[in-house]
Amino acid sequence: MYKSANIAFGISLLAALAYPQKIDKPALQPNLDYLLEGLTENFGPAAHTFDVWGDGWIPQFCLDASESEDNGFNPADIKTYNIKYDDCGTAWVVCVHKDSLMSIESLADIFGRVPVASRSFIRHVLTIPADHGSAANGGDNIQLFQIGDDGFQVMLHEVAHSLDAHAYKEPLSASKRWQDEVDKDSAVPDNYAGSSPAECVAQSTVIAAYNAFVPGGYPSIEPRWEEVRHQYETVQTVQREDAGNILIPGGQCRQRLANSETVAVPTGQRLLRGRWAPWRRSEEPDTSLGEDLEVIEPVDFDSGSCGDDIESRAWGAARQHL
Repeated sequence: MYKSANIAFGISLLAALAYPQKIDKPALQPNLDYLLEGLTENFGPAAHTFDVWGDGWIPQFCLDASESEDNGFNPADIKTYNIKYDDCGTAWVVCVHKDSLMSIESLADIFGRVPVASRSFIRHVLTIPADHGSAANGGDNIQLFQIGDDGFQVMLHEVAHSLDAHAYKEPLSASKRWQDEVDKDSAVPDNYAGSSPAECVAQSTVIAAYNAFVPGGYPSIEPRWEEVRHQYETVQTVQREDAGNILIPGGQCRQRLANSETVAVPTGQRLLRGRWAPWRRSEEPDTSLGEDLEVIEPVDFDSGSCGDDIESRAWGAARQHL
């Protein structure tokens, strides 16, 4: 049996600085849940393997995020993994809390469904437990809070924030072009898309991916598609012209973001065979990028955090397997 849980995403600081207002248009649908099945069926996962880091080391991002005031987790409860996909010679470094709803197996599968050209704009992914489902992207680092095994649509939305920030010639959500295209439509894709230009671009990116790669495209599942066509068609055009079809699966990675610094897990004790013992650090992992990869310059942005009005702003639902 599956249970729905509302997913909320924060407003991107990047776009909020330019166009902080909500978009004054009706929502075509309450959310984009109806796209999940088609997306998951057609965006298959890249073949992959993964291995866990030895004791005592963690990426700086995962350490900072776990110990933040909002999270407050013990970093010793987080395992770090390398996920090696066949479409890239350098592994991605991800972190999974021991009580996370999403396992490393599911994370590797879901992240591997993101086309490699888009996936390359993500540095790390961290999955952690929470009271409700939400997600955020800050500086190309994605945090998934209580997201279940069917989280591909959530992942694609968060990746879209990174693409908006620096995969195109200019940040799309902060551009006059985007404002003009939205003005041509009579609606926005869903409730959450109306919360800000950044969220509208992210939701339109989900639709653009569906339209570009799922047989029949968006009109095959949405009879009122013409009411939002300028939004998703603009994303589809920009991702093709500025970024070489970055939403289309296939190919090999050509560029990546450098990993955050590898740091020691704060000293303390762990329970070992029923007795408290000090941490023993293994050899420090090598997280350098392959010499054949172009390094993507980082951009400082933050997709924010969940607001108090989660139900009214939620863009969709992640199904959690019980």
